[in-house]
Amino acid sequence: MNPARPPPAVLQTPGFAHYSVAWSPFHNSRIALASAANFGLVGNGRLHMVSLIPGVGGSSAVKLDKQYETQDGIYDVAWSEIHENQLVTGSGDGTLKLWDILLNNFPIRSWHEHSREVFSVDWSNIKKDTFASSSWDGSVKLWTPEMPRSVATLHAHLSCVYQALFSPHQPDILATCSTDGTMKIFDLRSPAYATGAATNSFTHPLSAAVLTVPASGTELLSLDWNKYRPFVLATAGVDKMVKVWDCRMIQSANPSAQTIGGVCEVQLPGHEYAVRKVQWSPHRPDLLATASYDMTCRIWSTNPSAGGSKLLQVHDPHTEFAAGCSWSLYDEGLIASCGWDGKLFVFQDDPEDIMSASLQTLFDHVPVSHSAPGSIFTYTIKRNGGDSALRQITLQTPDTQASNWSLHASSIWQSSIHIADHIEYLQLDRFSDRKILRVLELGAGAGLPSIMIARTTPNAAVVVSDYPDEKLICTLSDNVRKHTSERCWTVPYAWGNDISPLLTPAQQNPEGSALFDIIVAADTLWNPETHVQFINTLCMCLNRSPDARVHLVAGLHTGRYTLQSFMNAVIMHKLQVESVVEREVMNGVQRPWDVTRAESEDERERRKWVVWMVLKWS
Repeated sequence: MNPARPPPAVLQTPGFAHYSVAWSPFHNSRIALASAANFGLVGNGRLHMVSLIPGVGGSSAVKLDKQYETQDGIYDVAWSEIHENQLVTGSGDGTLKLWDILLNNFPIRSWHEHSREVFSVDWSNIKKDTFASSSWDGSVKLWTPEMPRSVATLHAHLSCVYQALFSPHQPDILATCSTDGTMKIFDLRSPAYATGAATNSFTHPLSAAVLTVPASGTELLSLDWNKYRPFVLATAGVDKMVKVWDCRMIQSANPSAQTIGGVCEVQLPGHEYAVRKVQWSPHRPDLLATASYDMTCRIWSTNPSAGGSKLLQVHDPHTEFAAGCSWSLYDEGLIASCGWDGKLFVFQDDPEDIMSASLQTLFDHVPVSHSAPGSIFTYTIKRNGGDSALRQITLQTPDTQASNWSLHASSIWQSSIHIADHIEYLQLDRFSDRKILRVLELGAGAGLPSIMIARTTPNAAVVVSDYPDEKLICTLSDNVRKHTSERCWTVPYAWGNDISPLLTPAQQNPEGSALFDIIVAADTLWNPETHVQFINTLCMCLNRSPDARVHLVAGLHTGRYTLQSFMNAVIMHKLQVESVVEREVMNGVQRPWDVTRAESEDERERRKWVVWMVLKWS
């Protein structure tokens, strides 16, 4: 029998309803609590500074260290990322205040630019001198502690912005959620005004989002970035539903457009009333916590064990709306929740349930992609013996201009790693008698398959291509230059256009046809609207010899019906599918392609497999 969990530590602040709770990023025992009198409808606000201390019998307790009064209710609080004793609050009168907990009574700085209630504040954990505020006036403002005025303003929505959060992966990316039911992602490096019938830059200015996700038909109250998976976010709101969005999977035929879309990976029903707060765990990629007006705080897994429930735990001691929840940054599984009952609870999640879910994540969760834009990814060549340094390929993950995010070139996809792991499946040794084997990779991203081909195939002349985005091509070129010889070239190319730039390197080695004997592409089929341009490019580039081949590898996140649609389209262009198999990434199991599996497999199962397709001339 498992020992009973210790009761949660509790603190009550009579007369003040809690709106938000935040753990210090510097100290594992410090907690800040934002509250308001009369449920925040009218009256004063109060900032409570709380410490977690040892309690009786090995349990924990919380004590109130000090408190600060404000003229209006405090709706949110965020700790400074550069000063351990400072934090910022947002209030109902439109003000922001910076506090130093070593001082008493008054804030050290105050700002008042918002015309309505400030409902959220967030301090960037990357650009540590910057914080953001969002307001019922529809705007998001960026601030630095030393400046008397905001440094930038986003007219993010035409209605209340409930929350604005910086990406934990990229310093200039910020997400918002609103009364209008949308989640928006902004690139702060490219501010611009949106266009359309409902907006103009004079009476209704609206900043241009690089992505708008219509997440709900009702108000969207909260969002959070996954700490391990870039561009994966969770949203929650009045519809009582928690949703997980993969924003890399946006399908857009025009990369320069202001994209609208989003792929909902997971839905988590269960709350009985609106969900006021959602927050991902800082310790596990699949765990999140929610607080709801149904007076519960719940723990969820987006990747439960087979047959297990996504709902892992219900914490229900609140007697009024649960308004906030926050994971400890230091102690795994430690959570604080607060509510309109004026109570703060600090409790430990259920270790048995969480361990079960975590083991499933650790040993059965296959990531679709690896690394974040601009980060370093190290690939280890799968062979025995030799110098370990020579067995590693260190790549910089590309980034792109904000207008080209929909290309999804800013990740190293599992399918490209699968090609690199299994170069032998390309059967390049069939061309060993040729002086030159011409190879093309389309949609190369970081260029891993091309680099492996160039390093392992002495007669290969490899052209590495991707969309002509300056940042993307610069990173790709650096990766290629660092790891290959002079017989590997980087060429910017947009599918469906004149292929002469791809053939230019062949002029240095004019022997034989300038067209390609082998074409390779990893995860390039997810957008059905680009299939025709892609197939046209294959037909223009593939050598007209009977042994020329196209090898396409795609993760099942692409969608089985999308893959089948591509195979049907290939036939109309005088190509044929020579073979198509499904390969399990971790165990190497192989099985025939079957589109009907789409009706029975879940997201966890899809992650385990890639599809390897081989095309040739009819």
